[in-house]
Amino acid sequence: MLPVSSAPLSRLASAWDNRDASLDDPLFASGLQAVAHLYNTSAAANGGVNRAIFNQKDRRQEVYRNGILDIERSQSPDIRPEPWQTDTCVGEWFYNVNTVYKKPGHVIEILVDIIAKNGNMLLNIPQKPDGTIDNEYTYILQEMAKWIRVYGEGVYGNRPFRVSGEGPSRVVIDHFKEDRVECSSDDFRFTQKGNTLYAFQMQWPKDHRAVIRTLTPADKVESVRLLGVDQLLTPYVNCLAIELKP
Repeated sequence: MLPVSSAPLSRLASAWDNRDASLDDPLFASGLQAVAHLYNTSAAANGGVNRAIFNQKDRRQEVYRNGILDIERSQSPDIRPEPWQTDTCVGEWFYNVNTVYKKPGHVIEILVDIIAKNGNMLLNIPQKPDGTIDNEYTYILQEMAKWIRVYGEGVYGNRPFRVSGEGPSRVVIDHFKEDRVECSSDDFRFTQKGNTLYAFQMQWPKDHRAVIRTLTPADKVESVRLLGVDQLLTPYVNCLAIELKP
């Protein structure tokens, strides 16, 4: 069990204001005790196994290894060895009738880029004062649901490939900046499950071709299938399931 003690919330606020401090700094003690309490409580309720997750935003490895790195409204430039998370929103964090929302395709492109780098996306959908969501939010969620039904095989239960992707386009890594990247059919993002490589083509190819340059002669391709070919395809990112010889 990790030791737990009580401490005033003012100490937590002080640690937030001094985020360059070392973990040995007393300012971190209150936060570490809070995390210890979270983990111990979860373990006590689950037969000694901790099932709680602590997300935090300090990008220093010695700090975020106590939980999961959370990158607010931005992304990682490449694959991270440890799982991480982006928390973002389709508009502003709170409901604003004048907000211009991200389009469904933009949200899906962000999701695909994140999972190819060993990340998870936490998507905020603001509610109106009465607790409901407006029609545009509903449309975004419906479009994402349609896409997941077709391409979820390449999303769930997968891990990064040896590279996150290929192509000329890269996301802009700038805190709180999520401008849409102009991707082309030469841009791919990869995930993998067992011997199956999932290649997400970020834009539909006008010539109906998919050319993947990452694979080498050592990658023995046994078969290729387009996910959703027997379903209603969506106008967003498509995905090829490429079976590789063990």
